[in-house]
Amino acid sequence: MTQLLAPVDPSKSVLQRIAGALRVDMSADFLVAVCSRDDSLPVKRRFALKSRKNDKVFTYDQRHHTRVIKRRRQGVAPELEFDDVSLFEGAAAAVALLSAGSANVRPAVLAAREIMSDLPMGCTGIFTLGDRWQSIVRHRMAQLGCDPGQLVHPLLRRCTDAERERLLEMAVVYLRTGSLVNAAVELHCHRNTIVNRLESFQRHTGLDLRPPADASVVLLALR
Repeated sequence: MTQLLAPVDPSKSVLQRIAGALRVDMSADFLVAVCSRDDSLPVKRRFALKSRKNDKVFTYDQRHHTRVIKRRRQGVAPELEFDDVSLFEGAAAAVALLSAGSANVRPAVLAAREIMSDLPMGCTGIFTLGDRWQSIVRHRMAQLGCDPGQLVHPLLRRCTDAERERLLEMAVVYLRTGSLVNAAVELHCHRNTIVNRLESFQRHTGLDLRPPADASVVLLALR
């Protein structure tokens, strides 16, 4: 496990030796998860109790986290099974749902560790990249001095306070619903009012909330 999760990607020959030592097929699929070491003891006990006879489960403690790598049975859907979810009951776990082949285990562990590091203290449940990508991207961009909020908030200062509040409220609701009609219903206004606010938002910021590229920028900016 130390070689598999080393700072440098293992070569194909090293992966073959690791697979042989662990008695796993290099092309197998793996469930990869990371949890806090504070939660690792009950998680390990559940794996020991609930794993089937031929299941291959590996755990590796490093610093504050425990890595869990479980070979998925052939033909199983990539989504978490009920048995997988129950293993992490009462704990916070970051899950990279499917690693196709042993060569992808290390990148999956890195992704799960990034998700785990992003979680707020005291939370429980299973979290994936789909749940946390906005927070992770915004945090990483901020580390580089790139705050997505600067693409929106300073440009809206030219509006009146009331107009700025309306535009930001509309942006949040529209991005969550993805629908002119649903946004209008939630904001108790006409569909055309949403269209007008979308156009006003674009005039002030240069960002159109309808194309996915601009919408993703505003999603990050408004977090």
